Amino acid sequence: MSLWADRDRPMSHREELARLVRAKSIKRGDFTLASGKKSNYYLDCRLTTLDPEGALQTGYCVLELLDEMRIQPDAIGGLSMGADPVVSAAIVVSALEKRPLQGFLVRKEAKGHGRKKQIEGMEQTQGKRVVIVDDVCTTGGSTLEAIEAVTREGCEVIAVISLVDREEGGSEMLRAKYNYRSVFTARELLDEQSASSTAASRSSQ
Repeated sequence: MSLWADRDRPMSHREELARLVRAKSIKRGDFTLASGKKSNYYLDCRLTTLDPEGALQTGYCVLELLDEMRIQPDAIGGLSMGADPVVSAAIVVSALEKRPLQGFLVRKEAKGHGRKKQIEGMEQTQGKRVVIVDDVCTTGGSTLEAIEAVTREGCEVIAVISLVDREEGGSEMLRAKYNYRSVFTARELLDEQSASSTAASRSSQ
């Protein structure tokens, strides 16, 4: 289904978020990803998830995806820092919608001082049913780190969500073990962006 809305109706939260991601977060060029792979585009999702409107649409899209999956978690969180704005957006919108959802963040490693915690924002972890989120899924490595951390603390991971799936192996690995979904695939965002650029070019001729 196209990400473009019909002109006769308001755009959905997903369509609004797609528009913002295409406009703000897709960067063309030669990039080396965290995985070491080369790519001719880069998804800088924080330019969208840390934008006021982008954060709002991100929160709604995550909650709507949870509804589609028929998931009612005790908490939602992910590995800092890609997941940070996604988690914050989701929990704020959950409060606006009168369906409050606890958030948490997972550090790369436990603090060496204070309470020496690795999971922030969730006091009681044993038996909690949680959803792990991230902004982009490439190899799935950062998502797995978060999953392993919360599992060690006694949580049950009932779903995994990323805003964008680059379809480069990570989502397949996660889907084989967990209830994984993404809001978008990179392909559909890139295809719509290309179509938009082509249409704009034609209209200016």
